[in-house]
Amino acid sequence: MRIILIGFMGSGKTVVGKSLANKLNIKFIDMDTEIEKREKKTISNIFKEHGEDYFRKLESNLLKGLVEEDNVVISTGGGIITRQENIDILKREKKVIFLDANVQTIQKNVSKEINKRPLLKESNSIYDTINSLLRKRYDKYNSICDMKISINDKNINDVVSEILVYIR
Repeated sequence: MRIILIGFMGSGKTVVGKSLANKLNIKFIDMDTEIEKREKKTISNIFKEHGEDYFRKLESNLLKGLVEEDNVVISTGGGIITRQENIDILKREKKVIFLDANVQTIQKNVSKEINKRPLLKESNSIYDTINSLLRKRYDKYNSICDMKISINDKNINDVVSEILVYIR
């Protein structure tokens, strides 16, 4: 079994993924954390030193390897859907779950870690930046997923329970 979580930054992919993997007793991989380990740099520093395109290539290469793994929950980065090759890979998967959040939920969830978010930390209006990026990405998330779960006003256990009902 391979479960892949997609969605905008701050939609809970990491916390939900960890909890889900724990409940299923399988491995959890957070793609952003894995890239940071391999590069020995934070995502922010990768963006600053090499640019977004370099980061997106790292992300694509990692995704290609991860879809060969079994018994794993994979948390993707929010921008995974910005490259067509990633969309193509994800469309071939059977359990891609879109954690759907509105702008207010996302803003609340990322508010304490803006400096870790390269696409937000230079923003004059976090709300407007999130809104704009989310509008550009939303249809792509929707077109790839096998299941969509709204995370607004839900706790982690509620979301994990919905996923467990879906995959069984």
